[in-house]
Amino acid sequence: MNASVIARIAKIVPLAVVTAVGIAACGPTNGEASVAASAPASTPAATSSATPGAGAVPTVPAPAAPTTEAAPTTPALTNAAPAAAPVAPVAAKTEAKTAAKAPAAPAPAKPAGGIGITFNGLRAGQKIQVGDQVSFSVTWKNNDASGTRAVAPVVATQQFEGAECRRVLSMAQGTLERKDATGWKAMPALSQGGGMDYAGTGNDAAFELAAGESRTVEYRMVLDAGNQPGRLYVEADAVVPSTYKVLTKGVVTTSVVDSHRPVVNSVSKPTPLVVGGTPTEFSFKVSSPDGPGLLRPAVYLSVPASEGLTGEDVTIEAKVGGEWKSFEATEDCNGRIGVAPAQLTGVMTGNPAEYTFRVGLKRTGSTKPVEIEVGGASDGHYGAPTTLRPAVRR
Repeated sequence: MNASVIARIAKIVPLAVVTAVGIAACGPTNGEASVAASAPASTPAATSSATPGAGAVPTVPAPAAPTTEAAPTTPALTNAAPAAAPVAPVAAKTEAKTAAKAPAAPAPAKPAGGIGITFNGLRAGQKIQVGDQVSFSVTWKNNDASGTRAVAPVVATQQFEGAECRRVLSMAQGTLERKDATGWKAMPALSQGGGMDYAGTGNDAAFELAAGESRTVEYRMVLDAGNQPGRLYVEADAVVPSTYKVLTKGVVTTSVVDSHRPVVNSVSKPTPLVVGGTPTEFSFKVSSPDGPGLLRPAVYLSVPASEGLTGEDVTIEAKVGGEWKSFEATEDCNGRIGVAPAQLTGVMTGNPAEYTFRVGLKRTGSTKPVEIEVGGASDGHYGAPTTLRPAVRR
């Protein structure tokens, strides 16, 4: 080939092509692609996806050599100059070698395993009738692949908005039992209460769970009739035995209902109340799904705690057989002053039952309106009260 032909070829073939050929030749020379391609087929399987409800599975890192060599391959090619720029083949090789020696990216942190908690027979939104026995079970599972976990199983309800007594702690009242090898065992309380004592109720039933192992415990509970309708949060905890350390918890939100609650049907307008003088008088009717046999009236004076009034400052009378009968006024667990329904036996006429009362105040230390709550109770089931606000003359 003569000199003129060689000159024409040099003008026709761009230097960029020569550069691209040089870069292509660099990859196999450093060995990045070949190492990545020759990685064992089982390596990708080391990173498992989490199974719903089973927790995270630790990731097994790939061998150190493939991680160090293969990671820079993409950045080296990405950072190479565009084909249109005249870069010498030697420069491309140097850049690739430099990138290959760059520190490998840190391995991702292993996902932490833990204890999974699953409720069986108790679901979100489930209606729980007061007085009925509710059976359910809880499963604790060790999702930590690194080893054995010790667990003390604990179940209790959180504070309850429908608690009969809400002045200090809104605790659901009732019974909770756990099924052990020897039979059903009563728990100290249905509710957690105000401290952490409830976390120790599972120490006598503690168990160990190997990786992937699970244990199911049966429970049954009954809510007392005095509990009012409302949301009830049932909580299950995995506690470190003989401590108050809660590893994890699961909560199911249920709904307490009561089909036995009495209902106020009508209320008359109360007459004016003269403090230290004439009491206010009113009548109301109440019906019960269970009939009038166990029905009793409920009358309470809602008094602000700052007033410091006691039962001696309040008079409560009911009309029985055309005559007025006085009853002792006492303070209930919510700070209201009134008459316990159990005392008001036989204070009714007809069905629905009609009651006539009068309430007096010897003194009052507040200018706030006087409120009187009236309602009914039947065999421990309390109905929603109706509030009366008589005109007050001081």
